[in-house]
Amino acid sequence: MDRPIFATVNGYAYLRADYKLGWTGFPKMLRALIDEFRVLFGGKTSAFWRERALPSYLNTIERWKGLDPSDAPDERLLAGVRELALEDARYWFACALMIARAKVTDGLLGYFLAKAAPHRALTSGMYLRGFPSPTVDAETELEVLAGRVRGSEELRSLVADTPAADLPEALEGTPTGRDWLTAFARYLDRYGHQIYNLDFVVPTQADDPLPVLLSLKAMVGQPEGDPRARQRAIVAEREARVEETTRSFDPLRRQLFRLLLGWAQRFGPEREQALFYMGAGWPTLRRLALELGRRLVESGSLLEADDVFFLQTPEIEAAIAARVTGQNRSDLARQARERRELREARKRLHPPPVVPPDHKLRFGPFDMSPWETQRHNEPAGAVLRGFAVSPGQVTAPASVICSSADFLQMEPGTILVCSTTTPAWTPLFSQARGLVTDVGGILAHGSIVAREYGIPAVLGTGIATTRIKSGQNIRVDGDAGTVTLLGGTDEADAGRPSPQPVARSLPSAKTVALSALAAGAMVVAAAWWRNQRQN
Repeated sequence: MDRPIFATVNGYAYLRADYKLGWTGFPKMLRALIDEFRVLFGGKTSAFWRERALPSYLNTIERWKGLDPSDAPDERLLAGVRELALEDARYWFACALMIARAKVTDGLLGYFLAKAAPHRALTSGMYLRGFPSPTVDAETELEVLAGRVRGSEELRSLVADTPAADLPEALEGTPTGRDWLTAFARYLDRYGHQIYNLDFVVPTQADDPLPVLLSLKAMVGQPEGDPRARQRAIVAEREARVEETTRSFDPLRRQLFRLLLGWAQRFGPEREQALFYMGAGWPTLRRLALELGRRLVESGSLLEADDVFFLQTPEIEAAIAARVTGQNRSDLARQARERRELREARKRLHPPPVVPPDHKLRFGPFDMSPWETQRHNEPAGAVLRGFAVSPGQVTAPASVICSSADFLQMEPGTILVCSTTTPAWTPLFSQARGLVTDVGGILAHGSIVAREYGIPAVLGTGIATTRIKSGQNIRVDGDAGTVTLLGGTDEADAGRPSPQPVARSLPSAKTVALSALAAGAMVVAAAWWRNQRQN
């Protein structure tokens, strides 16, 4: 594969697929694949993330968090931005390893279930619910804060009558409110780093807590909840399903199910724990960058402080040098503004899953389409197909949320429709009755959180945000993986029930044997790797 392995099209990043693979290269590819499995499943991946990547990242954040931006030289501020960005990129590599391991084991379990019980519509997500996660921890702490509001007539009245955007100022006006804001600040210190996307130009929850305050208002208006009790119920349901599924298989399938389930349940939860810290350095990075941007506005090299995010390092260094001599670089101000406008224009595009859009994802003789994160749907018709990631069915109006700027438009009791979700979107889940996305699969953040909240979800429809309008009634079938647009252009289509999986006969002995061979190869590779380490 030529380098770099990523390319951008209209500002969107794509993994390049112009590799040249012939049969002569097949042995090398096979060896690389075995080496990859050794790294992923040899035990060193978790150690690398937990003992090296994460401590290094957190230590770097703490070091720069202690810097007072107002007293630091311009060059020092820029150095902090660069080091935090680089350290986050290194941490992302560790996350990628954790994601890969979770995705492989989940994919194997899902493939096995589809082949071993094709008539039962079993998905891997049914068995990956209820595990400890920072998402549930954050919800539990927010429920405690909501409980404090419910327990105070003054706070309850204030929160009910004040728009979420104005709550901090209103609460600051009373002693009880100030005490509550102190507790809320502690919450944001623990969870406020959660990001809306991987671009640090976008404020984090700590920078803009409005989504959290919206969720808080919704919680206060509802009966007291117990996220831990809900999680225990989900665990009980999961374990019952595991037991039922295990009993339904013959001895060979039973053994394979237990093996693949064990892998998926071991590695899946680690993925969410690793992703929780993605962007942890963004609040500190943004604080340093915005101080530098403010200074460059004063010197005339920028129009707004956050325009600094649209300059490259040499350009920022040139602006700093100009400020020292009392000059300005108005050309950089124009350039930053042009890039900002270009970015806003590109955000209105709807990027295809692959380029060109009709490309079939293959790796040599192997079909890789099962690993795609979007289904192909026609631009017309009332039924959208996606990935069934969280079971159940629900019919309700939709709230189409395109970015964090639209969070105020989220109506409680509606189905959240969006392009994709990241940890910072989690507060919206407490208001949602279902989830539909353009992009995502069984291990996407949205699918994991939807299962923890017990709401039906269909991900990876590709075009949901362009086909569905806010307020439109839709039916989400988290078992069949379909979204039906009610009152849409194709009434006949909409009136039909969601298509159910076609019952097929049990797989042949050859199919089961091939599945066993694949799983066995992984077991052998893992055992060999453990043996090598011991020697």
